[in-house]
Amino acid sequence: MSKREKSVQVTVDEQELPDGTTMSILKIGQDTIGTVKPNEDRFEAQLNDGDVYRVKTVDEGVELLLRDYHLHRG
Repeated sequence: MSKREKSVQVTVDEQELPDGTTMSILKIGQDTIGTVKPNEDRFEAQLNDGDVYRVKTVDEGVELLLRDYHLHRG
């Protein structure tokens, strides 16, 4: 018996920080699953549980957040 595929609404909202940089907020439905923001020459992807990962690009940070979400909640 195979699993039925679910359609999931993923959105990336951008928020301007006081220092002038832009933080991306990743949401699935109404739930915020994490943020990606610039840090020096790289980016930081932060999960809701507080774990922080350094990544090279915003896209890499978004992928990391989605993988973690599906690993622990899917």
